Amino acid sequence: MAKAILLALLKVLMIIIFAGWIALWLLKPTNLWTRKWKGAEDSARHTVFGYYGLNFAVFTFPPIAVTIIGLVYLDLVTKEPPRSRPARSATVGFSNPVVVNSFVGILSSLEILAVFLFFLFLAWTYYARISNDFKKLMPVKSLKLDLWQIKYLRVATRFGLLAEVCLALLLLPVLRGLAIFQLIGIQFEASVRYHILLGTSMIFFSTIHGASTLFIWGVSRHIQDEIWRWQKKGRIYLAGEIALVTGLVIWITSLPQIRRRRFEIFYYTHHLYIVFLIFFLFHAGDRHFYMVFSGVFLFGLDKLLRILQSRPQSCILSARIYLIPSKAIELTLPKDPGLKYTPTSVIYMKIPSISKFQWHPFSITSSSNIDDHTMSVVVKCNEGWTSSLYDMIQAELDSDTGAMNCIPVSIEGPYGPASLDFLRHDSLLLIAGGAGITPFLSIIKEIASINSSRKQGLKREDSLFSC
Repeated sequence: MAKAILLALLKVLMIIIFAGWIALWLLKPTNLWTRKWKGAEDSARHTVFGYYGLNFAVFTFPPIAVTIIGLVYLDLVTKEPPRSRPARSATVGFSNPVVVNSFVGILSSLEILAVFLFFLFLAWTYYARISNDFKKLMPVKSLKLDLWQIKYLRVATRFGLLAEVCLALLLLPVLRGLAIFQLIGIQFEASVRYHILLGTSMIFFSTIHGASTLFIWGVSRHIQDEIWRWQKKGRIYLAGEIALVTGLVIWITSLPQIRRRRFEIFYYTHHLYIVFLIFFLFHAGDRHFYMVFSGVFLFGLDKLLRILQSRPQSCILSARIYLIPSKAIELTLPKDPGLKYTPTSVIYMKIPSISKFQWHPFSITSSSNIDDHTMSVVVKCNEGWTSSLYDMIQAELDSDTGAMNCIPVSIEGPYGPASLDFLRHDSLLLIAGGAGITPFLSIIKEIASINSSRKQGLKREDSLFSC
């Protein structure tokens, strides 16, 4: 009872903080906010917050607070399978799939509504900003521009703010250990699509912002003077150009045509996000960086925790090769008996002898309720990293020693759902093809483990009654 009350209080607290944070974003483009917040900034100038510190605290603290509270909440959520099927919730229909498409994946009506409201918010922000700008147009001192050029330059600037909003949320969907999306039942492999959506939107708005600014410089014949400027005060134009080019390189190499065929190119160029963030900070300045700092901080903390977790190396215990219907390897890895995970969980694996930098995700096919000391994954071998792994395992199995030598492996995770909601149903229909069957193997083993436990419990009850 006390645990249920604590969970309810944590949930209410997260909702209040998140709702307040959203309200601040909605008020930010309004004249009311400009008037009131300017006075608040002036009042905080001589305090510990400083002039920009109040913005930093108000816009940065809420996402970090929700993440920390959510981490505690998910840890307290019971992982025991439900004993009976609960009554159908009135809101369960909103989580049912509405769109099933190879391009966008599987979307529920709730997710579609959230995406719609987000773009509605972007439209509202842009309209409110540009309306105020057109009412009080000021000529640019360093440029002699016509009225239409001044207006178009303001349009370009406001597209840059839309890119900032997308950047503020860009890194949240790819958090693994500090997964915010898991609070609403969206797992990491599904939340990545929102990272893609936000990244594409950010690059779209940034490209309009940069290209339109260059266009105005070109028609006003100031492009040679402005494009290489690295000002000591204000926005640094050259830093913005470097950030835009870096972002375009990351986005282009993330396209499915490149990511699926040349994963290494996608993987390594994605680490240019460090260059992108540094030059974005130089371009936008500290007053704008507070908008995106919460995502950067949480991503950095999540990355640090993952590095610490995956630092100890272990060895592959055993391996089996399957040639039908396609080349695949089943790897058995060591596990601490105290480590428990839910079905459909995923681990990230790195084998330094193949690559010291590449991490690859694999679904766990075993059940922690059955296998206390080991866990297993199945790897489909196509080309590149998996092909190198296949050759290495085959060479070990074909050796004259008859036993595998130690192949060092680093493991990160497991990551998976916090509860076993699928066990609430009386019947399950599992549909998969090829390597997609691997998550379902863990579900089948989990169900078998629970049924075995229930049968043993019934036998104990029968023996007690017979006595």
